[in-house]
Amino acid sequence: MRSGGKDWMSRFERRRAHPRSGGLTLYEVLVAVAILLVAVLGTLGTQITSHNLIRTTQETETATTDLQAAMERILMFSPDQIPIAGSPFQANQPIAMFNALHLRNEQLVPTYPGYVVGLPVPDPLQITLTVTWNDFRGRPRNMRLSCTRTR
Repeated sequence: MRSGGKDWMSRFERRRAHPRSGGLTLYEVLVAVAILLVAVLGTLGTQITSHNLIRTTQETETATTDLQAAMERILMFSPDQIPIAGSPFQANQPIAMFNALHLRNEQLVPTYPGYVVGLPVPDPLQITLTVTWNDFRGRPRNMRLSCTRTR
């Protein structure tokens, strides 16, 4: 009886060690593939969004740098020379040296709130620069930088 018991027990242990199904069912494989696909698509969407945010940030940084450079050039002149007709920084006219400099359809336009052509230049002179451009998706964007210049 003992030997028969051992024989029965060894057959039972063999069945547990080697189940009848040696692989995955088609249903289990499809579920695993679906889960993997959702994870990959989620990661891809995140990567695309991240790339777009990086491009937007780079464009905004470039526009800010161009605004600062233009403002520094304007501030090198005395207030009486800045807004006059014929100057490179004429009111409401794009600054030629910054047209399409770094961004698509980029334009920097100075305005001088409180200044009226033909009247003396006010002291202090308010200067506002506006940069407009089309971003990488073709959407119009703009930024402003303001400063006050005194004599």
